[in-house]
Amino acid sequence: MKKKVISVILTAAMTGMMFAGCGSGTENTGNSGEGTASEAVGGTESTQTADNGASSGETYKIGIVMYQWTDAQGTNIQNFCNYLEENMNVEFEYESTFYDDDAQVSCVENLISAGCKAIISGYDTNIVAAMSTCADAGVYYAVALDHITEDDFAGADPGEYFLGGTKQFGGDLAELGKEYADAVADAGIQNVGGISFPEWAFTDAPEIYASFQSELSAQGITVQDLTFTPGMTSDEVQQAAKDLVNQNPDMDALFGMASGLDYVYPAIQGSDVKLIAMGYDTSVASLMDSGALLAAGNNNHTQAVASCVARIINALEGNSYPDAASGTYNEGSIVNGVAGYPVISNKEDLDNYMNYVIPEDGAKGCVTVDELKNCIISYNPDATLADLNELTNRSLSEIVEARQ
Repeated sequence: MKKKVISVILTAAMTGMMFAGCGSGTENTGNSGEGTASEAVGGTESTQTADNGASSGETYKIGIVMYQWTDAQGTNIQNFCNYLEENMNVEFEYESTFYDDDAQVSCVENLISAGCKAIISGYDTNIVAAMSTCADAGVYYAVALDHITEDDFAGADPGEYFLGGTKQFGGDLAELGKEYADAVADAGIQNVGGISFPEWAFTDAPEIYASFQSELSAQGITVQDLTFTPGMTSDEVQQAAKDLVNQNPDMDALFGMASGLDYVYPAIQGSDVKLIAMGYDTSVASLMDSGALLAAGNNNHTQAVASCVARIINALEGNSYPDAASGTYNEGSIVNGVAGYPVISNKEDLDNYMNYVIPEDGAKGCVTVDELKNCIISYNPDATLADLNELTNRSLSEIVEARQ
């Protein structure tokens, strides 16, 4: 639950969503470590050459499980996957849990039955049971929108078919807090507060906010301590936001870390309090134009999926990165990738985000096929996990520079 909720609250247009707790099912007793696994954990260098595997013409069928596919997040991921299908030897199958955690394993089973050789799950939902199901079928499993720790497997060995998770927020919570602070420092704000889902649900919130608070306080701006909501429904968030504003009449901006656009904004709509939002949807443009929104941000879903696809193809071809065991975002024996988190604070940022992070045409997006292939060992025998992490953690400005 701890990381799944983070990803959900940063997804676009999630009005009315249900946040159910994660469970863990049957314990997995797989054998090896990570990637193709014992090699990845041990750091053994691959001997696969560029003439094998991906360049041989075999098509790899990969399944993806998300909460839904009709929101901005799902649309963005499918656009990128369509682009990969047109330009690489991959094919994708899609399943939705519709926010029902108990449906995770049945979705995995459906994808296995459809012939998928690997599965990407958006979140760590029912990870032990889902991973056990995949291991029994000889199917690889990766997590796109959560980083994974050994604790997620309750001390059990995840086994050779688990390919790790993906660190969000660019892997640097303090830097993200600073980015948000920089986005509002010149906006004339004198008093700002913050509101987050409960700390047990959004465990990264305190560190992000502490950096945000430190940066702005150093500039003489009053920053209230972070307020946690009592629960996770829209009503609970809105009531907590209203109470916070009423108790602080001098507050002129609110950092909404609890589904900022969907849950926090309705509580301050029509007031003089500006919104700083974790989250993105199609309302961002109009809210920025009106001055109601100072900054927004979102997970880079394309980068997250790209990271998983590269690791999956390597595993299917019997390859592992020589530096896998020492990856920057690893958690013990778990090898994690990383994805960035663009922060949008002006029209130029918004235009760049729409043009290069969430375009309908994947060829114009933040990860191109050629860039991705360069991080897959069968295309580039010198590819490393560090190369992949650098590709999937480029900032918005770095993405723009690469495309121009």
